[in-house]
Amino acid sequence: MNDTREETTLSQRVVRGLTEDIISGRVPSGDKLEIQVIADRFGISATPVRDALRELAIAGLVEIVPRRGATVLSVDVARLRDMFETAAEIEGLCARFAAERMTRSERLRLEMVAKQAHEAADAGDAALYAQINDKFHELLFDGARNVSLAELARSFRVRLSPFRAKLFYQKKRVVSSDNEHERIVEAIVAGKPEDAQNAAREHLSNASLNVIEYFEANA
Repeated sequence: MNDTREETTLSQRVVRGLTEDIISGRVPSGDKLEIQVIADRFGISATPVRDALRELAIAGLVEIVPRRGATVLSVDVARLRDMFETAAEIEGLCARFAAERMTRSERLRLEMVAKQAHEAADAGDAALYAQINDKFHELLFDGARNVSLAELARSFRVRLSPFRAKLFYQKKRVVSSDNEHERIVEAIVAGKPEDAQNAAREHLSNASLNVIEYFEANA
């Protein structure tokens, strides 16, 4: 594993841990997050901690002020719901365009990645499933052949990443996500834009319900 990939993996560990702390209230809003304290807790260097805090700031979970550090913000459920609702429409449109514009080789690649995700889900490998899931969505964005739309889709995935990270450690959601991927792929391979759009929109809507349900249960 190269250094960059290792730092990314470590930062995602921190993102998952701090997201759970913030959502559960173990770390209340207003608390300051000390980089060295977090690094010591996870047994890592400061670099992946800084990367994790930047990701949490994009998601609206923390605020980073120059020379003052990071402070926990309260989670706004209404804002979270709005973000998922918007992301669902954007990714739905990506899937619609992908069904119209993907080449045969791209469709085969999408099928292959979906199969890999299915195997990871069957094996109960949540970390691997999450990685393959990102590849799956990247293929949809690229297949849409619309740079502006893809940029929007990626922006929302980054903002929602800390919340989505919890989903893939819930077996029920992994199974559901895998089944939803299958419906998206079937529609794209069959060249059915409307079905692809509806399937992708439903995929994100279901993720939203699970995230908000988790948040409200742990708030």
